Amino acid sequence: MNSEANWDDLRLLLAVSRRGSFLQAGQLLGIAASTVSRRITQLEGSLGEPLVERGVEGCWLTSRGQSLVEVALAAEEGLRRQTVVGASRLQTELCGSVLVSVGEGFSSCVLEASHRFTSTHPRCSVELLVTADFHKIVRGVADIAIRTAHLGEPSLIYRSMGTLAYGVFADAAYLKRFPVVSPATAVNIALLPPLDMLPQMRASRAAGLEHAQIRVNSFAAQIEAARRGMGVAVLPRILAKDLIAVFPDIQLPDMEVYLVTRPQALKQAHIRSFFVILEQVLREALCAVPVEE
Repeated sequence: MNSEANWDDLRLLLAVSRRGSFLQAGQLLGIAASTVSRRITQLEGSLGEPLVERGVEGCWLTSRGQSLVEVALAAEEGLRRQTVVGASRLQTELCGSVLVSVGEGFSSCVLEASHRFTSTHPRCSVELLVTADFHKIVRGVADIAIRTAHLGEPSLIYRSMGTLAYGVFADAAYLKRFPVVSPATAVNIALLPPLDMLPQMRASRAAGLEHAQIRVNSFAAQIEAARRGMGVAVLPRILAKDLIAVFPDIQLPDMEVYLVTRPQALKQAHIRSFFVILEQVLREALCAVPVEE
């Protein structure tokens, strides 16, 4: 690999390879398509040969571009294995605190990871900060964060965990009272601003789910209201395992999930160990069998 192609460059090339266009690669990374195109062009200039062929229907890699992607994929997998093996060799003498910043929907995953981590390393502790302020990790307040958006900060490490699928759900008690219900007639447990501007909420309203008698500013309150049989709610599938999926024709967009940290944080053995455990828990949760329609 040419020494001028750093990991940030290869991350862009990987995204283009995986998505087939600058636009979709930019959406995956949370940056503008023009930025992706410009940086790929700069990389091609530094290497002295084309890496991507541009076309009307998208783009594809040249042989040189594909060779770089293959090397990058191997390096990515090797780094992941090395991290896992290194973590497995850590001794129970590890000590220290890990501060994790997440939104409400991921608190259960962090709690499960915390249980596994502290059971193995009793001298360590985990502090869970449930907040919508995801900039805390950039400011160095948090060690690890779970995000559903890639903001492209060059100082952070983003690891893709998969996608978070959404649906519309209701409790059996609500459906028993209203056996024939439609998006237009269902009582929607809605979210207050700014949460109501999430892509899933906008899509549900566009599909006719607008009859909101109850509005809350908390996902936890929204889920509790749905479980009390007070109405239907737009929820991540991983949080709706005891509810019934309704309105399968409403197409709600998925959200990319990222585990985010700082390079300096991963240099600390106890944070690196917790990062590996949390990654495993997140992948288990996101790969769980979807709720049946």
